[in-house]
Amino acid sequence: MKKKKCYLYNFPSLAGEPRVKEPSVLYSVPDQRFWDSEFVFNNEVKPDGDLYLCSVFTCGLPDFARFAKKVGKEKIIAGGYHASLCPDDLAGLAAKVIVGYGNNIDEIIRSSKKGIIRGKFRYNHMDRSVFPLEELKEAWYADIFPGRRSLSISTFMGCPFPCDFSDNCYIFATFRNKKVFYPASYIKEELKLLRKYDYEYLFIRDEGFFLHPEFDKIVKLLAAEGRKIYSFLGPLDGFDERRMKMLKAAGWFCLTFGFNVQQDHRDDPELLRVAALAHKYGINIHMNAIIKGAKDKTSGYYMNTVGNMLLQYMPASMELYFWTPYPGTRSFEEYRGKYPEESYRLLSDLHFKSKERPLRELHQKRLLALQVMYYRSREYAKLRKFNCGDELSLRVNRLLRRGGKRAA
Repeated sequence: MKKKKCYLYNFPSLAGEPRVKEPSVLYSVPDQRFWDSEFVFNNEVKPDGDLYLCSVFTCGLPDFARFAKKVGKEKIIAGGYHASLCPDDLAGLAAKVIVGYGNNIDEIIRSSKKGIIRGKFRYNHMDRSVFPLEELKEAWYADIFPGRRSLSISTFMGCPFPCDFSDNCYIFATFRNKKVFYPASYIKEELKLLRKYDYEYLFIRDEGFFLHPEFDKIVKLLAAEGRKIYSFLGPLDGFDERRMKMLKAAGWFCLTFGFNVQQDHRDDPELLRVAALAHKYGINIHMNAIIKGAKDKTSGYYMNTVGNMLLQYMPASMELYFWTPYPGTRSFEEYRGKYPEESYRLLSDLHFKSKERPLRELHQKRLLALQVMYYRSREYAKLRKFNCGDELSLRVNRLLRRGGKRAA
């Protein structure tokens, strides 16, 4: 029996993104016995598809709408964050709109039901065979070098933080206090599947790992793989020196500390305590800060706030982003009433939220200037040499060349 053709898409396109990890749609690849599946990296329209399986983020909705008009909604099944939280927005663009997790994709395909369908969560393994792994890349991380592949795994389904700025808000809204962990047996099998690929770095892509009831067992499984490991820090419940020692021995080289920076930002003694432990055991700190603009829309208050935080935490690398009102948050409803859907492309973490382009560019330049100032500082020079050819230094140099400058 000849297989049917299924094309998988992510909206917005991953092409051109500074950081590309395996997209979550790979957890929902149709049965290979019946479907010949292929992920379309640059979102080119493939006219020979029998099925188009699309994961749609809010900032990708305008592009998805244009795509749907070209291929016709009857062959499209759409899911993802925006579909889960605003399914009516996609009702005229896809034959089936999946709300939630589409891990039961084969059931959904076979079903005669059309319109909005609630999906099911299952412990699927990610199917990387349909994805161009040569396109994977990292950015902004110290000590991750070009040409060395990074793969990722999940240990936790859900989000432990009720943020008003995160695209994980659907996960939190769905699970809240219900914590769903991938069992150690699943993670052991996932690591076994990864051995068929050539890779050096392993990323733990969820923020609930340190809450896992089988934490010690999983750390031992990870250590046995002999990879360089990096992860989010997540909640600090019980995070002590013993755990930091375990991470170092298992191959951890970096922990991401997340911050929601607002005008009334205050120091967190617990985060500073754990940061000191990371420095003590030689594990890089990667700072991920989401910055909310001032009420007057123009103030650059965060220059001093984040500047002081950098000197407190001394991260080896950082990502500084602007607050984004994702669907499911209180802030999105306000944004939704003021901006047309075509403006949803601005709903990415890179853009300051304003209709005025000069103001957006002003704040983006401020963020870049803040990062460069830190990387060129005497304090950072004591921590590590910036110009070492890793993804971090290459990325910053590329950005500076656009402005006619070079990093030191």
